[in-house]
Amino acid sequence: MGHSPMIFFDIDGTLVDHRSASARASLLLYDQFPGAIAFERLRFPAIWEDILEKHWGRFSRGEISLPEQRRARLREVFARPDMPGEEADRRYRVFADEYESLVQAYGDAAVCLRALARRPLGIISNGARHQQIAKLERAGFLECFSVMVYAEDVGLGKPAAEIFLEACRRAGRRPEECVYIGDNVQTDVLPSRALGMRGIHLSRPPAATRAAPPTLSTLRDLPGMVE
Repeated sequence: MGHSPMIFFDIDGTLVDHRSASARASLLLYDQFPGAIAFERLRFPAIWEDILEKHWGRFSRGEISLPEQRRARLREVFARPDMPGEEADRRYRVFADEYESLVQAYGDAAVCLRALARRPLGIISNGARHQQIAKLERAGFLECFSVMVYAEDVGLGKPAAEIFLEACRRAGRRPEECVYIGDNVQTDVLPSRALGMRGIHLSRPPAATRAAPPTLSTLRDLPGMVE
C-alpha cells in the first residue's frame, strides 16, 4: 500500500458527537411548538433521528435536493405534508441553530489527529458542506485535512461508490492506497471495503454492531493501526 496511505475520516459519530447534540436540539424544537408534534416528548429524539436518516438517505441517493430533504423532515415531524417551504425552513433553523451550538468533538479525535499530523488526511462526509466545515472549524480540525468531499460535490452520498472514488481521485490515490474510518457499517465500512479501501469500523461504546475486523472502539488506537 506504499509508505503513507491517505487516511479519510467520516465526521458525524466519528470526529464529532452528532447524536447528543441532535437529541438536545430536537427537544428544543419540540418545546418551541407546544402541542404541534404528535409524538411523545421522551421518544422524540429517537424518532427525529429516524426521520432524519430516512430523508437523508433519499438525498444521498440523489432523489431529492439538500433543502428538500430538510423540508420533508419537518413536514413529517409536524404531520403537515402541505407545509410551505419557507415555513419548514424557518422551523428547521430553530433546530439547526441549537444543534450547531451544541455539537462537540470527541476527546479522542484531537489526540488522534495530532498523532497523525504528518500524514495526508481527508474527509468523506454526507453532511451539508457548510455545516460540516463549521463543525471542523469549531473543533480546530479544519486545517488537518487536505481533501474534503461532501455529498453535494458529487450529487450522491455514501454508500454510493462515486463519493469515495471522487475523494480518492482528488487525493491522487487508488482506493487500495487509502484508509477510511467511520462509525456506520452500512454507509462507511462495507462500501469503502468493496472498492478496495481499507475500511476501519469505529464502534464507539455502547454501539452493539461491529463489522468484521479491522475495528476499534476509540480513535486513540488508529495511529498504531495505520503505522
